[in-house]
Amino acid sequence: MKPALCLLCPVLLCALFQTSLQAQAPSSTPPQAANPQQAPPSYLPPRNPTALAGPVPINEEPRHRLLLQNDFTHVYNLMIPSLDFTLPHQHDLPYLYITLGPADIINAIAGQPELHQVLEDGETHYTPGNFTHVVRTDSGVPYHDITVELVRPQGTAKNVCKEVMPGQPTDCPQQQIARNNGRAKKTAADPVTDPVPCFETDEIRVDLYKVASASDYVDAAPKVDALLIALNNANLDANLAGEHISFLHGGDVLWMPAGQHRRIVDFLGTHSSFLLISFKDGTPRPSAQ
Repeated sequence: MKPALCLLCPVLLCALFQTSLQAQAPSSTPPQAANPQQAPPSYLPPRNPTALAGPVPINEEPRHRLLLQNDFTHVYNLMIPSLDFTLPHQHDLPYLYITLGPADIINAIAGQPELHQVLEDGETHYTPGNFTHVVRTDSGVPYHDITVELVRPQGTAKNVCKEVMPGQPTDCPQQQIARNNGRAKKTAADPVTDPVPCFETDEIRVDLYKVASASDYVDAAPKVDALLIALNNANLDANLAGEHISFLHGGDVLWMPAGQHRRIVDFLGTHSSFLLISFKDGTPRPSAQ
């Protein structure tokens, strides 16, 4: 027995030594890397728009869709979903923007404090441009406007009956006439209000029109070119030179050349509104693209 035990002990010790070495040796298969949950993409850009990549021209900003362009204007349809934003983009030209639906946006202009804007449906504003900005819908309310770039220098700009330039005074002849006549409003019996002159520069004039059944907008011999922008409640039948051109609803636009008979009809009889931007200098006459 003793010789057998002497032989067995070295064998057991060798086996234990090999097991210890295997336990300490690194595994030939590398451990699998952890797969942390990917963070969802942020819907908001950094708060400082100047920290973003360089601005793009407005015609390369993907939220701005070109509707019409000619020698006088470039017209874009801007739609921003809720909790979204535009790329930083450059406005080199003066422009008007007309909101379609209520809005609650952040206007982040490069180099300036962010501006929180709450806008009403159909609200119209003018800016001389020459800035870069980002528009965000942090509030969760989608944003929709028609942006009307004005190709020519506009010279002197002034509010008429609407505060198109916020903080600037208005000079409204209709209000003065109403005061002189001792009445502040049209009577309820009037089916359609008179056109409201909103805004004017050396180059353009902006008027608000409302049409209804049997009360059409007609201009038999217009002297200047004009851009029509249908507002949200619009159901318009547009006729030029005696021919039907198109049906227009909120956000639709139509270029109307000088010299062509114009007739705009509210075809559902529901009272439709539109803005008319008249270009005072009609030469050279462009063709819409």
